[in-house]
Amino acid sequence: MRIIAIDASPRHGVVSSSVETAATAAAAAGADVERVRLHDLEIRTCTGCGMCRVTGSCKIADDLPGLVERIASADGVILGAPSYFRKPDGATAAFLDRVNGYFTSSGQLRLPGMGPKEIPHTPLVRDARRAVIITACGAPEPLATFFGYTTGPVRHLRAALGSGGIRTVGSLAVTDTWRHPEVHEWERDKARSLGRILAGKI
Repeated sequence: MRIIAIDASPRHGVVSSSVETAATAAAAAGADVERVRLHDLEIRTCTGCGMCRVTGSCKIADDLPGLVERIASADGVILGAPSYFRKPDGATAAFLDRVNGYFTSSGQLRLPGMGPKEIPHTPLVRDARRAVIITACGAPEPLATFFGYTTGPVRHLRAALGSGGIRTVGSLAVTDTWRHPEVHEWERDKARSLGRILAGKI
């Protein structure tokens, strides 16, 4: 079981802590976990050129193709991103906007210079890939849910992962971080549970 844990938070705060908790739990359950900080990579914004629809890959030369390959080769994904006014932050949005161009509607990976026949197509393995999503916002409950401060980013992230044939099996939304910047123990417990679920131990 290989899992990639992507921390898309620009700060080492609640989201980063929760992603690490889930990743540590998955590793303790026997998974091989690779950790990635999205803000350590160069991922540029989409220019809207439409080349991904024609060639099956993005023309922008940055770190995204390498990250997509690592996601495609993983059995599970832990994706954590903070919520900024119902949306992921700019770097995460750039990643999500462009990652769709690397997968066909069937979920098959596309890479520059390689046709569909050159990339193994294993739908049974692809369908088994799963993800958990972690997000956080400053608003307290029930406002966070009612106004979509947590549900909005979760829907956005789930849709992006789904474009690559990755099924979201659970999520954690940490709320009221303005007044409580530390993760509560019950939230840590849920992050641990998500990591174990992804590793197939629950």
